[in-house]
Amino acid sequence: MQRRCIGVEFAVVFWAIGPIGCATVAPRIGGAGELTGPTYSAGRGVQDFPAAPVAVKGAVAEAMQDLKFTSIQGGRDGTVTQFDGKTADDRNVTVTIRPYGPQSRVSCRIGWFGDEPLSRALLERIGVRLGTLPPAAIPAHPPSSAASNPFFSRAIPDEVILRDFAEAPYRDRVVP
Repeated sequence: MQRRCIGVEFAVVFWAIGPIGCATVAPRIGGAGELTGPTYSAGRGVQDFPAAPVAVKGAVAEAMQDLKFTSIQGGRDGTVTQFDGKTADDRNVTVTIRPYGPQSRVSCRIGWFGDEPLSRALLERIGVRLGTLPPAAIPAHPPSSAASNPFFSRAIPDEVILRDFAEAPYRDRVVP
């Protein structure tokens, strides 16, 4: 009797948790093949394109050239393709193409901390090159908001940083 109750409790718990799903699988919004806009989070822009990865590779290379990226190099690791390049102000650009069912998921990071306007412009140019967006003029100056490094954003003089060491009254004491 005791074993039967424990088994029923486990079944109820798994039945209640089951519909929640796995946290590692992205939720599907919209129908298959439906183009959604780019998303930007944690310094990375992501968008799904309704095209095979082979077609997306060419569009990514052309879009990177449109936005005046230099030193463009491509590589492949299994089914994942990655393009690396540099912006005009010498920041690193990484674009990753992953097959995602009948679609391709493109993600890009520009610089260490991301650049949302330039990431969105790159994803838009990829859409134009694939034909999923209407033709648009190539920008003469790519949009960019190159953020400064938030960790070392201002220089603090040594006399301010080391003030506590200089003013410590117990610096000559021997600690037992």
